[in-house]
Amino acid sequence: MRAAQPDELRENAFPVITARVSEAELRQWFPVAFQEIADPWATPEPSKGALIKLDRGEYVVLYWGYESKELSVRIPSATDASSVVASLFHEVPLPRSRVLWRRPDVRLPRHIAAKSVSAAPPKGAVVGKCHRKSPPRK
Repeated sequence: MRAAQPDELRENAFPVITARVSEAELRQWFPVAFQEIADPWATPEPSKGALIKLDRGEYVVLYWGYESKELSVRIPSATDASSVVASLFHEVPLPRSRVLWRRPDVRLPRHIAAKSVSAAPPKGAVVGKCHRKSPPRK
C-alpha cells in the first residue's frame, strides 16, 4: 500500500465498513501520512483521513475519528466492494471482531480476517496429553 495523491481518485467514495481501531494500530497497519480533518461538514468528529492505493491497485479512503476510535473505509462506487475489502484485509491484519458495520452487499473474507489468531503447535509437540505422575497402584 502507498499514500495516493488527492487527484488520483476522480470519483466519490462511499462507506463499505467501519471498524474499531486504536491509534497505534492505525499507524502500524496503515503506514501512510494522514491529514487532519476539523471541518464539521466533512466528518462528524475531529478526524484524520488518507487516500491510499492498495497493492492490487484499488483506491481506499480512510477516516479515523479521535473520539470514537472508529475507522471508516470508503471506496469508489464503480468497484466491487467485496473484492476491495478482500484486498484490504490481505494487507491489514484487522480482526473480524473489530468490524462494527459493513454494507449489506460486502462479504468479509474468511480466510484472511480471522476472529482469532492462533499458531500451530511446534512440530513434534504432544497436544492434548498431560504428563503427570500416575497414582500409585494398589
